[in-house]
Amino acid sequence: MVLKMRLISFLVLGLSLFFAVRGFAQSHPEYITAIGGGVKAVLYRPDNNPNVQVGVIVIHRTSNYLNHPACTQLSSRGLMVLCMNSRFDNNEALVDWELIAQDVGRGVTYLKNTQHMNKIILFGHSGGGPTTTYYQAVAEKGPTYCQGPDKLTQCDSTGSRSVAGLTPADGIVLADGHPGNTVNTLRSINPSVKQNQDKEVVGVDAENGPITPQKNVDLFDPANGFSTSGNSNYSKNFVKRYTAAQSDRMNDWIEQALHIRAEIKEGTWRFPDDDSIIIARGGGGASGTASIFVPDIRQQAGTTQPEKLMINDGTIVSNKIVQSVRLPNPTFAPGNSGGNDTFDNGSKNLTVTSFLSANAIKSTDSADYNQIDWCSSNNSTPCALQNITVPLLITAMGAHYFIADSEQYYLNFAASHDKDFVTFYGLVHGISPCTPGTAWNVPPGANCSAVGPLDNQVTNYWNYVFNWIKQRFGT
Repeated sequence: MVLKMRLISFLVLGLSLFFAVRGFAQSHPEYITAIGGGVKAVLYRPDNNPNVQVGVIVIHRTSNYLNHPACTQLSSRGLMVLCMNSRFDNNEALVDWELIAQDVGRGVTYLKNTQHMNKIILFGHSGGGPTTTYYQAVAEKGPTYCQGPDKLTQCDSTGSRSVAGLTPADGIVLADGHPGNTVNTLRSINPSVKQNQDKEVVGVDAENGPITPQKNVDLFDPANGFSTSGNSNYSKNFVKRYTAAQSDRMNDWIEQALHIRAEIKEGTWRFPDDDSIIIARGGGGASGTASIFVPDIRQQAGTTQPEKLMINDGTIVSNKIVQSVRLPNPTFAPGNSGGNDTFDNGSKNLTVTSFLSANAIKSTDSADYNQIDWCSSNNSTPCALQNITVPLLITAMGAHYFIADSEQYYLNFAASHDKDFVTFYGLVHGISPCTPGTAWNVPPGANCSAVGPLDNQVTNYWNYVFNWIKQRFGT
């Protein structure tokens, strides 16, 4: 019995030390039912800070963020964290973008009025970037920000869809926050699909035969520089031709969708409310993409000037241009499982509403920041940042492809006077270390050419974010 009790005591002590070392954030995360509006939320209170005054909201457009790493990482450091799913979680076709500001607003109101937080920070990871910055721009500027004749879709000032009267947050952290699902769609759409196979209505009377790509803009043609065994080497002329053609195809789909929307409004379309849109080889997201920088890592390679780079020992290097250490990935070529030619992974399956509000943006060249009409869509991080004044931290993952975008936010778009930009060497998009190696047949960013240990980088990342918040807002 004595031996048994000693073993139990040893086990309890060991578990206590384990949890202490891991820094588990909270003993009892709480599912919040009071948020309403179809929004899901889990509250993470810090065990080590009973008088917490700073709350963080973590939210995406469609992804499940109820157990995002930020939930535990930031609450373990003394912050209250509300991890949320929008009403559109796990269904891109349901997205009615302008309404997502209401969802974020429910979280801000909850932390302010129910939890009595003095300061609110928005944490925008990936698609959370355009989500949080859109909210903040509307909250600071009012509905006039998301209205106007040049917008593909507009927000409302009155009624059940109103986004008026939102409470601004006090600061924003972007973690590989992308420029908008709109721009991601623009950059991933395959422009080689011929116009006669790119109809607004897909059915038995449409062109349904196998797609034969136009060779002069075929990303996956070896004659254009595509490689299945390493980096693809596209010429400058091909890159220019390809990225301009991406904009042309996107603009064609915008014209078709606007035509459908106009006929719906006039009561002359087959449905009175909405309709489906299927874009073949439209780039199904992370899989099935036709983004030129995925097989050719020279595109979207890194910063244009020396910027801050956090390395594994906690040192910040700031005298070098920052280059992504990701490896090329040509596995989305047609004919491969999950390739760009497939319905499941290569196509965009949307509605007129979700396309125009969250997946469409006007442009003349997908790769030229000066040729994208950033404010034609409300799903646009660069547009929103021009209308935001609160402190802003921009963080990029050093083994992914949003470094270039993040630098552009910092240099050319962010209106905030208090702004910071740092890249974390060797971290992939999920805020975890990449696997050094030479293999290319892996998802983008999962493998990299990084060398040396990366064992401290995740801790470095969350310490940097926490310290940035603490220095400005306390805990």
